[in-house]
Amino acid sequence: MGEPKIQRERSLGDQHDCQYSTDPRVNKELAASFQNQHVVIAGAGRGIGRATAEFFAHTAAKSLSLMALELAEVDETARICKTINPDLLTKTAAFDVKDYDQVQSFINEVDRDFGKVDVLFMNAGRPPQWLSTHESDPQLWWDTVSVSLQGAFNFSRAAVPVMRRERGGRIIFTSSAAAHLSLGMSSYAIGKLGMVRLAETLHNENKELGVKTFAIHPGAVQTRFFSDFRDAADGKVKAGSYVSETAPGEDKSAKTAVHFFQDTQWDTPQMPAGLVVALASGQLDFLSGRYVDAARRIEEYIADKERIREKDLHRVRLIADTDWFVPKGID
Repeated sequence: MGEPKIQRERSLGDQHDCQYSTDPRVNKELAASFQNQHVVIAGAGRGIGRATAEFFAHTAAKSLSLMALELAEVDETARICKTINPDLLTKTAAFDVKDYDQVQSFINEVDRDFGKVDVLFMNAGRPPQWLSTHESDPQLWWDTVSVSLQGAFNFSRAAVPVMRRERGGRIIFTSSAAAHLSLGMSSYAIGKLGMVRLAETLHNENKELGVKTFAIHPGAVQTRFFSDFRDAADGKVKAGSYVSETAPGEDKSAKTAVHFFQDTQWDTPQMPAGLVVALASGQLDFLSGRYVDAARRIEEYIADKERIREKDLHRVRLIADTDWFVPKGID
């Protein structure tokens, strides 16, 4: 028998780029809503993280604190943002999001220098091995889970006390539609699924103090995740690639990933960047604790507000034939 096909991710919407309502470059009301706010972005070196930092640079935010694994990349993001807005205060750092002490130190510096954290966008991640669980390299499997889930916990654990003290703040995790897959790349699915449940838990724990949390599907964005797989499939693994030249199964994994995306209509990184800015602005606070798809227009979510609340939609739940087994959401 052949290997089972990995299920394709599906978006809840049909958009592929940001809209006027989520684009602070043209939507001046949206941009103005961040007056004197302080924003932290983890995983800001390139791709979605850089696009989001650029979008915040077009707002009235007072500071951007940016981190990534590679200092040169995150410094370049800060330089671009300062070009957009010379008055913007910036802070950069490079470390591993799995290192809690480094995360706590970074948040402490932000709090000391800027006085608070209004927005936290935890975007750091790493691609999985596109292999069945029984073929996966144990170290790479756990590293994929940890960058997403441990990173989300570490930044939340460090930032939530600051937000609770200030009685407000918004946390956004880059999850994925892959959180809902049940065949192939289990490490990625479990890490991203954990972020969805963590967002809900943080909402329930902190809602009385005004802290809002969201987990988003960013869409299919052609970041270095894909280009590293494409290069490996062509036999050209570059220095610093996410693809290991020594771990078993990497060639098969890369070829599976390239095949998976062969007919994909790519989304722009500005699409999820716009959703992050919209969520951070507060206009979608009724979605706190829920999974939000960047491919869906925010006007559709707003129009669907009462049904989402009534049916407790966009959460992870057990499907069973009796309500006794189904944990109810806490609004």
